[in-house]
Parts: sequence; structure tokens; C-alpha cells
Amino acid sequence: MDTIGSKCKNCGSELWYNPKEGCLTCKYCETNYFLPKKSDDAVMVRQYSAAFHPNQLNQSLSAYKCGGCGNVYYMSSEEKTKRCPNCGNNHCEKVEDNGYCADAILPFKISKEEAAKAFSKYLKTQHDFPMGLKKHAQNQKLMGVFVPVWNFTYSVNSVYSANASDIRKDFSGSYYNISKPVFGEKNKRVPSYDMLACTKENKALLELFDEDDYAGLVPFFPEYTYGYRVDAIDKDIHEHYYNFTEHAKTEMIMETKKYALKRHKDISDLTVDAEVGDVFFNFAYVPVYVNTYEYRGKTYKTYISGTTGKVVGKPPKTIWSFFKKLVKFLGVAAVVALICYYCF
Repeated sequence: MDTIGSKCKNCGSELWYNPKEGCLTCKYCETNYFLPKKSDDAVMVRQYSAAFHPNQLNQSLSAYKCGGCGNVYYMSSEEKTKRCPNCGNNHCEKVEDNGYCADAILPFKISKEEAAKAFSKYLKTQHDFPMGLKKHAQNQKLMGVFVPVWNFTYSVNSVYSANASDIRKDFSGSYYNISKPVFGEKNKRVPSYDMLACTKENKALLELFDEDDYAGLVPFFPEYTYGYRVDAIDKDIHEHYYNFTEHAKTEMIMETKKYALKRHKDISDLTVDAEVGDVFFNFAYVPVYVNTYEYRGKTYKTYISGTTGKVVGKPPKTIWSFFKKLVKFLGVAAVVALICYYCF
């Protein structure tokens, strides 16, 4: 895709990515600039290697730092106007490329207005929210943010060995037990496993996206980020790799033990080994609308998917919510007591 630029060719105002039209729109004269597409556009998928360094990502773009908000963003070096997509400041300088430019991006599909409606609908279902807090949370500002995510796909394989008891019959017709070695294996492929690449947001937002969403990834181009904040990556992929592979092996060992115990009777000396392999990944930006509000000195965040409008968030604990849970518990306890009294 050829770069369009960050300023309107008609009036010179900054452009923003318009999710409703799927194009760049001038904030002043509302001129639309449609992004050219290539039939061979494909998201790069890389095989994991311990030697991988983020500076191997998207080397066709250069890194620039905004002199206003400090945002680091990526843009083609051919783009003459270096305007920050986060705040619109044009005092930006080229910096040493740290390689944290994504392979792919999931563009926004719903507008801020649609996200606000989704949030209002979500609040109506949250019965633990006091009315005053609902109104307070509703009046906060939504911000469109691109959050960096490492998305992995991998295989996990296991083998087990044990001694199993087998019943045999001798020539006299008597039965006796013998111990014999048994072996087996278990394999599975995990098609999508995502992890946050930044510490600024809560990992709960990952619940907003599934395998179908990631199927909509497109190659990264800076035009998609115009008008939105872009969170910087501050987590190491190799630490991610170690954490999720260790977790995957632990889970697979437990699954394999259950599998072996069902398959064989009276087994002993069961040992299981598990390995993770064929690990592929890409680094992508996913779109969320973040609603941040304060309640009793604490900060809370609610996340709205920028593609579907799905909402996740952890509401603050209040006396009202505790009271409702207590009443519900006492009600259930009373019903159980009545059943026991009349039935026994």
C-alpha cells in the first residue's frame, strides 16, 4: 500500500482513520482518502527463534518521536510531513529504530459513538453498579487505542510410560497378575494464543478478541493508526515464550496423566514428558476503546472491542454489591433450609 500522508492535500489539516468508511478522513474539510489495497497483501508469520530480535520487524518504516506527547510511531521515510498520529503535533524527530513496529494490525471497524452505545448497554446489565457510579462512568471520555499483542500458534506433544497390571490365566485355570510396560502419546495444535506486549493495559482486554478476529489482520501501515493512541511495547517476547511454553507443558502433562489413567487400569510408575514445538507468531496491534474512570481514589478501566463492540471490565466493589450478594446467599440458604425441614 502506497503511503498517503498525514495531512489533507486540500486544506492541510490532519487525517484520521475513519472506521465507518474504511478510509482516511480530513478532520476539517472531511475529504476522504481511500487506502489502495493489493491482492497479494498477507500478514507475515514468523517461526520463533531464541535469536529473534525485535529490530527484525517491519524495516520498511522509520521510527519518529513526538516532541509533544512523546509518542513513538512509525512512518515511511518518504512521508514529508511528520505529524504525530496521537496528538497531531508536527514537531517530531526521527529516532533510532528499536524495531517495535508491528507486522500486522487489526483496523477499527466501529466508531467512538458506537462504542459509547455498547458501553451504555453494558452498564445496564451491571446490576452491581450503583446508579451514581453508572452515571459517573458513563460520562467519562472514550479513547481509541491500539494495543500491541504477540499472537502465537504452536504444537504441544507428550509421551508417557508406566507399568500396568494385566490379568493372565495359567494352564490350571487360575488367574494371576503380571506387570507390563505400557506407552502412549498425546498431541494437539493451539491455533491462536495471544499475550499482551505492554504493561499499560490489563490482560482482560484479550477476552475481546478470538481466532475469527485475528483472521482480519492486515499488514501494518501507519495510516490505520491516524487519530488513535498507540501503546508502546515494553515486554520481551522471549520471556513470553518461556512463560506460555512452561504453562502449556504443565497443562499437557496433567491431561496426559488423566488420559493414561483412563486407558490403563492399575498403573504405577507413570512418567510423562511434554514438549512445545512448531511455534510461529506475529506481532500485531489490536483496536480497543478504553474508558477510564475514578471511584473512591482508585482507577478503573473498561475495554470495548474496536471491531465488535464487545465489552469487558471489572466494576469496583461497593457496599451495595456486597449487600446484594449477601441477600442472594441468605435467600438460597433459606430455600435449602426449608427443603431440608419439609423433606427430612
